Amino acid sequence: MEVMFTPFREAGCNPRFMRMYCCLGLLKKGFKDGCRPILCLDGCHIKDRYPGQLLTAIAVDPNNSFWPVAWAAVEKEAMEQWRWFLTLLSGDLKIQNQGHYTFMSDQQKGLDRALAEVLPNSEHRYCVQHMYRNFKKKHPGLGLNDRLWHIASTTTVEHFNQALDDLETYDKEAHAWVKKGPHHRHWCKAFFSKHTQCDILVNNLCESFNAHILEARDQPIISMMEAIREYLMERIQKRRAAMEKYKLDGYQAKGPRGAQFAVNLDKNECTCNLWALSGIPCSHAIAALHRAKKDPHKMLANCYHREVFFNIYDNVFQPINGDIQWPQSDMLELDPPASVTQPGRPKKARKRDVTEGKDHGKRLRKRVVIHCRKCGGIGHNAKICKNPPKSSTEQQPSQQPAPTGQPCNQQQHEAPTKKQRVRLHFIITFSLFVTFFCDLKCFL
Repeated sequence: MEVMFTPFREAGCNPRFMRMYCCLGLLKKGFKDGCRPILCLDGCHIKDRYPGQLLTAIAVDPNNSFWPVAWAAVEKEAMEQWRWFLTLLSGDLKIQNQGHYTFMSDQQKGLDRALAEVLPNSEHRYCVQHMYRNFKKKHPGLGLNDRLWHIASTTTVEHFNQALDDLETYDKEAHAWVKKGPHHRHWCKAFFSKHTQCDILVNNLCESFNAHILEARDQPIISMMEAIREYLMERIQKRRAAMEKYKLDGYQAKGPRGAQFAVNLDKNECTCNLWALSGIPCSHAIAALHRAKKDPHKMLANCYHREVFFNIYDNVFQPINGDIQWPQSDMLELDPPASVTQPGRPKKARKRDVTEGKDHGKRLRKRVVIHCRKCGGIGHNAKICKNPPKSSTEQQPSQQPAPTGQPCNQQQHEAPTKKQRVRLHFIITFSLFVTFFCDLKCFL
């Protein structure tokens, strides 16, 4: 636990809170007991009265789910804050051999520079989903989407070059964007380090963790930290109990046709590289293992074993007393962090990408010219049209055959608009009222 605050501002004033870093011992021990040496980094908004950012470092457990290692509440997400966070994280995990660790993040420039400064020799992967969002701003389309993800998913250099050539044939401008973009070692499986035994391409683990603590991020700093601890205490216990009941009944594999690769069972290798990247035997290795009458389950990497899962989730959080019984701190009383009130109504929801949200379809149709069948204008439809309808002389004659008993040259009229129907209803009602009043007067 580390707290950073501003120095004394004036006589009689308390120092002001700035940042708070948290790396609990049980989470750190669980990471070292069996998690693979890869950490996903991301930041999310703190939505309290004093807004800020919550920086997170998330590991991958044997079931490819998230295992939080550390998090920190900071004033904003920038290079200085990431450098402070990574320095404390590196000290807590006692990272000596930097090349053994891999970090995944989006293309946040401040984080890139902080990683290059604090952990220059570690591998750095980019989330392909964030990269694709930047790519599709200039090169939209399903065909380009499939080809970019195919390039990222290739596991050999030969397949990578073939996929790149296919993209060049399909769209030369998109190919030029990929060539000028981030280096392929950051986002393509064919160039990932094999010792991590993790071939993930997206930073979904951080997104998932941020979504699970959404309610906690609405609370003050201390309450938020306690809510995260309580959530993790419950989660670890539930997942450990679920694994105790789990039994593996069978294994089914089906390999693609038309490709041929060499499998070396002594070295646990296949030339498709998928076995080395993920730690799970590929379809070619499974076929070779069955031919050699060996069990594919025994060839899994150690990080996927049930015993390793228990080693991680044996680090169970114990319940603690309420804050009333917490020991008194000898730290000086801190004032709330400085905050700048933005004009307008406060916003808690994050800005969504064009592929997200309720109006996803409407935004994707922004390049399509929409014609109104009511007035003939463009840019809107008949449902929201406020213009008067086209006159009968402007309308094109209908191509449908006339009903039986009607002459073919009979003029077809449009149905009255809502405004016209309301006016007609008012006239009829008023006429009936006048007639009734006159009859009543004559009767009296």
